[in-house]
Amino acid sequence: MLGFVLWISIGTHSPIRAQTATRVGLSAWEDTLIRQHTRQYQQTHRLARRYGWPLRKNYSSQRILSLQSVDPFGQPVYYTLHNSEAAQGTRTESLYSGGSLGVNLSGNALVMTSRLGMWDGGAVRAGHQEFAGRGNGRVNNRDASAVSAHATHVAGTLIARGVMPDAKGMAYDATLQTWDYTNDIAELTVAAPGLLVSNHAYGPVVGWVYNASRPGTDPNLKWEWWGNTAISPTEDYLFGFYTDNARDLDQVAYNNPFFLMVRSADNKRSETGPPAGTAYFLKNTDVTSTLPRSRNDAYDAIPAEATAKNVLTVGAATATYDSQHSVLEIETTPFSGWGPTDDGRIKPDLLGMGTDIFSTLSGSDDEYGSKSGTSMAAANVSGSLFLLQELYAQKQAKAGNISAVGRFMRAATLRGLTLHTASRTKPVSGPDYRQGWGLMNTEAAARVIQNADQAHLILEQTLAKGGTFVQRIVAQGNEPLVVTLCWTDPEGVATPVAPASVNSRLPKLVNDLDLRLTGDNTVDLPFVLDPARPDQPAARGDNSRDNVEQIYIANPAAGHVYTLSVAHKGKMTYPGQPFSLVISGLRRTNCTLTATISPSNDTTICAGATLVLKTGSRPNTRYEWLRNGVLIPAADASTYTVRQAGSYSLRLTDASGCSVLSRLTTVQVSTVDSVAIQPLETNLLLLQGATVTLRAPDNATYRYQWYRNNLPIDNATQSRFAVSQAGVYKVRVSQQQCVGWSSVRSVQMAVVTALSPDPVPSLTVYPNPVENILYLRYRNPNVKQLRISLLDLRGVRLTDPVRLRSGNGQFDAEIPVSTVPAGLYWLHLSDGEQRLQTYSILKK
Repeated sequence: MLGFVLWISIGTHSPIRAQTATRVGLSAWEDTLIRQHTRQYQQTHRLARRYGWPLRKNYSSQRILSLQSVDPFGQPVYYTLHNSEAAQGTRTESLYSGGSLGVNLSGNALVMTSRLGMWDGGAVRAGHQEFAGRGNGRVNNRDASAVSAHATHVAGTLIARGVMPDAKGMAYDATLQTWDYTNDIAELTVAAPGLLVSNHAYGPVVGWVYNASRPGTDPNLKWEWWGNTAISPTEDYLFGFYTDNARDLDQVAYNNPFFLMVRSADNKRSETGPPAGTAYFLKNTDVTSTLPRSRNDAYDAIPAEATAKNVLTVGAATATYDSQHSVLEIETTPFSGWGPTDDGRIKPDLLGMGTDIFSTLSGSDDEYGSKSGTSMAAANVSGSLFLLQELYAQKQAKAGNISAVGRFMRAATLRGLTLHTASRTKPVSGPDYRQGWGLMNTEAAARVIQNADQAHLILEQTLAKGGTFVQRIVAQGNEPLVVTLCWTDPEGVATPVAPASVNSRLPKLVNDLDLRLTGDNTVDLPFVLDPARPDQPAARGDNSRDNVEQIYIANPAAGHVYTLSVAHKGKMTYPGQPFSLVISGLRRTNCTLTATISPSNDTTICAGATLVLKTGSRPNTRYEWLRNGVLIPAADASTYTVRQAGSYSLRLTDASGCSVLSRLTTVQVSTVDSVAIQPLETNLLLLQGATVTLRAPDNATYRYQWYRNNLPIDNATQSRFAVSQAGVYKVRVSQQQCVGWSSVRSVQMAVVTALSPDPVPSLTVYPNPVENILYLRYRNPNVKQLRISLLDLRGVRLTDPVRLRSGNGQFDAEIPVSTVPAGLYWLHLSDGEQRLQTYSILKK
C-alpha cells in the first residue's frame, strides 16, 4: 500500500499569478517591442468600439480587410492578404527524392521540427488531408482564429504532402507553426529565436482598391482610394515608405541572426483606379472625388513592411524555359509590385512562381483550388529556403559540426546565397527594380552548398569597427566570377509621417559595408541602381543604399588572382558587423591538405581549468579555430587554449586557397562541483523503521561514494543510497580527474507523541476516508502558528509545509487530495515548537 504524510503549516499563502504567453527571460528591447505593439493593439480596439469601426470588412472576390492599427492622424489602418508548377519553376524539385542533386529533402529532419512559421489572415484547416502525419498533424495553429481560405492555400504551398500530386508543397513533410497577423510583431519577437524561416503575405490596404461589393452596376463606381490626403493629395505615401513597423522588423531580424522573414511584394500594379475624370470613393466611405491620383502601375508600388532591409521581399514571376528547363525569359506578373524603396534600395529582392498555383482550400478536408498572387510566390520561396537550411544542416552533420550555432546558415547567408544564385535572363546586367536579383533557383543554391566541384565558397565573418577583411581568390576562367556580400543591418530610423517625407531619399542603411575586387591595377565595383532613373540598367559603383552587394566578372582570365576586401565607411553601430560572402567561379584545386588536432578524443576539464588544443606547424598556412562552428576572434595560431565547453575544430587554408576542416573535439566542463541530491529538503524526518532514498544525478561518466557523518559508507558507490538511520549524508562524485561534493542532507528520526485513528480533543479531521478535500480544524489557545505537512509511510515529506496563523487559537484548513493515489498517509502537525501530532488518513 502506498502511503505518504502531509505536512500542513499554518501561515500566509501566495496566490498563483497568471502569465502572458511570452518567452521567459526577455531582453529589454524585446520587452519594449512587445509592450509597444500590444498597447497599440489594445488602443486600436478601444477606438474601434468608440467610433464603430468594423474589425473586418468583407469585399468581393474573397478579399477581407482587417483592422490592424491606427495611423498618426487617428485614422484606422486596415490590412489585407496578398492573394493568389512552383517547385518546377524555382527548381526546388531537384532536392526531392529522385531529383538531380541526389538528395532526399522534404523538411522533415528532426533538427527542422517547428522551425517554419507563417503569419496570415486566419487559421489553417489543419485537418486537411494534405497536412496529415506527425501524430496530431503537421500544422500547429497558435492563434484561436477562424479558418482562412488564404492561409490554408499558402500553408499548402509550403508543406502539402502531395496526396493530390499537383498540390505538393515545397517542404512537403515539414511541420508548420501558424499565427494570424493581428499583433504580429509582438508575436514575432517571442517566436523568432525558435524559427528559421517565416512567411508573411499581407500588408496595409494602400492605393487603389476595387470593391465590387459596392451597390450599383457601373464598374467605374466601385473604386476606392485609400491614400492619406493629409500627407499627399496625389499618391499613397506608404509605397516605398520605411515605417515604424519596418524598423521593428529590422530590429527583430538583427537580434535573431538565423531567422529570415519572407514578405510578399503586394499585387498593387493590377489595381490602377477608374478612368480619368470618373468619380471614386475615399476609402470605404460615401465621400467621392474626381481628383487625379497616382495609378501605382509602374515603379514605387511596394508598401510598408515589405520595405524592411532584412526581410526577403518576393514578387511574382512569369517565365519561359527551354527543353532543358533553363530560363529563356523572366518577367514579373502584371500585378506584382515593383520598387524601389523611397531611399533607393532594391525591392523586390527576388521572384517566385505565383500564377495559378494549385493548392489546398479550406472548404473541406479534400478541397483544392488555384490562386495567383505574390502570396503564393512568397510561399514558393519560403518553403524552398527551408529546404536549403535542411541541406546545409545535413552537410554540417556529416562534417561533424552538430552544434546549435553552426548547424544552420545565418539569415544573411541564406538571403545572400539565394540572391547570388537567382536566375536572370542576362546575369551580367545585374538586378533591377522590377525583378530584384531574379527568379529563385533552388537547385543552383543547393549546388553551392554541396560544392562538389570546389568552385564555391561560403564565408561567415564579422567586420570589426574600422577594420578590413581581406581574402585572396583565384578565378577558374571560362566562367563568371561572382562575389555576393550580404549582411543583416541594424534597424534604421523610421521615416517621419509628414508631407515632407514622401519619397525621401534619406538612406536607411546603418552600417555601410563596401565590397571590392582588386587585381592587376584594376578595382571591380558592385552593381548599383539609380532610384531617380528606375528603368535604367544597373551600373558599377559605390553602393551606399543596399545591404546586399554583388560583383560580377563575366570573363576572368584563368588563374587570375584577385584580392577580395570588405570594409566600411562612416560610423559603425555596435563594435562589429557580421557579414556573409558567397563566391562562385573559383579555381578548382586538388586539395591534399589535412587538419588534425590533439587531443582528438572528447575531453572533460575541471571547472576553472584549461585545455590546450594543438596541431602541427605548417608554413604559409592560415589557422582558424572554431567553437560550435563559429570563428573564434584572434585564434590564429597552431595552438588554442580552451576555457569553456564547446565543440572545437580547426580550419587550415594554404596559399593556393585549399581549405580543410578538422574533425570535432568536444570539450565539456565537469559538473561535479554542482551536484544536487534529491529529495531537495535539507532536513528529512523519518518514522521508526522507514527508509528514504537519496539520489544524485545519474551520469555514466560519474563515480560515486556516499558518506555518513563524514565517514565513507561501505559499498555505497551507486547514484542512489537508501537511508534508514539518522545522520548527515553527502556524496563524493568523481568525473575523470575532477572531484566534487554534494550538499548535505540531515536525516532525523521522528518521535510520535500521538498516533491514533481517533481525533485528539483539539483536532478534527474529516472526512476520513477522504476522496477530494480533507477539512481540518485545530483548537489550541496556546498556539499561534501551525504547520501541516504530508508524508508517506517512510516519513518522506511530499509537499511543502502549509503555514497557518491564528490570533485566537483556532485554525481551519482545506487540503486538496484529489490527485493523491489511494492509500494510507500521515497528516503531521507542528505547533512551531516541535510539539508534534500525527494523524493517519486513508485516501479512497
